[in-house]
Amino acid sequence: MKLWTSPWVSCLVILILCFGSQCGTVRRNGRSKRELVRIREARATIPGACATRLPRGKRSLPGLERRVLRQRRRSSHAEENSPERGKAVYFTGRGDQLRLKPGVEIPRGNFTLEMWIKPEGGQRSPTVIAGLYDKCFYASSDRGWLLGIQAVSEYGNRDPRFFFSLKTDRAHKVTSIHANVRYVPNQWAHVAITYDGVYMKLFVNGAQVGVSREQSGDVFSHLTKKCKVLMIGGNALNHNYRGAVEKVGLWKQARRQRDIIRDMQGHEDPGDLPHLVIRETFEHPGRKWLTVKDGSFPQVEKGGPGRHGNTEGLLDTTLEPPACGQTVCDNVDVIKNYNLLWTLRRPKKVRYRVVNIWDDAKKRPTVSDNQIILQHQKLNDAFSPYNISWELSIHNVTSSSLRDRLILANCDIGKIGNDECDPECNHPLTGFDAGDCVFGHPNNCPNHKLGNGVCDPECNCDNYFYDNGDCCNPNVTDVTKTCINSSSPHK
Repeated sequence: MKLWTSPWVSCLVILILCFGSQCGTVRRNGRSKRELVRIREARATIPGACATRLPRGKRSLPGLERRVLRQRRRSSHAEENSPERGKAVYFTGRGDQLRLKPGVEIPRGNFTLEMWIKPEGGQRSPTVIAGLYDKCFYASSDRGWLLGIQAVSEYGNRDPRFFFSLKTDRAHKVTSIHANVRYVPNQWAHVAITYDGVYMKLFVNGAQVGVSREQSGDVFSHLTKKCKVLMIGGNALNHNYRGAVEKVGLWKQARRQRDIIRDMQGHEDPGDLPHLVIRETFEHPGRKWLTVKDGSFPQVEKGGPGRHGNTEGLLDTTLEPPACGQTVCDNVDVIKNYNLLWTLRRPKKVRYRVVNIWDDAKKRPTVSDNQIILQHQKLNDAFSPYNISWELSIHNVTSSSLRDRLILANCDIGKIGNDECDPECNHPLTGFDAGDCVFGHPNNCPNHKLGNGVCDPECNCDNYFYDNGDCCNPNVTDVTKTCINSSSPHK
């Protein structure tokens, strides 16, 4: 075989290397270095291209965005089609509690319980969502642990919060920790409790809201493990839960906060599987759970597949301070329910008193009896739709001196003539605040009117010594109407 050694063969090879591959070098053609880098970046993001790689430490941002979008699509598609997604079940609080079948080894030392819950409002205190009980010692109902809702206020069921209580077999008393704020009714929340033999912790929506180290050691001993029963939805004392539950998980280790947050966000770690005891999705609850006596299994929540399919029940983690001065009565939903539901309105009675002033002869009342009765009827008619009634009492005072006086609201006697113009006392009967407000009213008193035996209004001020005393002289005028001198005994 004869080899070609012609110079034309060498030229042909060089041309092929230069133009026949997509991986050839970029010709300059007078372009700047910045333009060459931009061309290389563009070629690096084209599928199938093998352009020169970027300098060390730089990555193609468009390619990274496409990769993130593909991962999101895969994760959302996997979440929709994953059999672990499960269903949300609704507990009515009446005979649909569940207890774990025998054969599942309940952690007696370190443990973690997680679940999604949507409690309704008006829960009794305490309400048990999940708990570990000792069926062999009925005299002691606090052995084990509880997760539920409990009111921390001394007045009835006010201020209900999530709580976690624990009492080991060797402990003398139970320890309870509560969330920092009250729970939100009809709102999905992720709740988790952990115990590592020393610390017991409570997490709500991934945040640690309570911790205690008053308990220590194992929850129960190996000899009493057959006496322990795990229940969901209530307990034997009728402290039953009303609301939805989804995706219950139980581990035989105290999980870290970051592991709880990762699980809450739907990202499971295969390394946690050896410690996983239960992952209940309620697809087939009869496989692991039993009902209470003559009870039934909780029903699938109406309105879709739980928190994933109900946009109105999505977790709201926004933290906003309450409006200044607002209370529960300022809540629009509370007001609407109060106005629409008669069962929320208990009868209320408001007692009020009318003080009616008469003269010494028991004549000339300030208001007549007919006026009082008419006002009382109008009050009852206006408030009766709200179950509010009014109880009237009348107090009659006979005093001509008080009856003849003019009562000015908020005009205290000490304000008259205090060298300051008080608007509430700026009245002709007070001499325009004893002359303090005279700049707004012309008050010229001729000299011939001073002390002439007549109380002249234009002279009844401190500047003219209250008409030289005529306006506070009972022999000259009716001092109940004219005397404004604060130092006069007839004031």
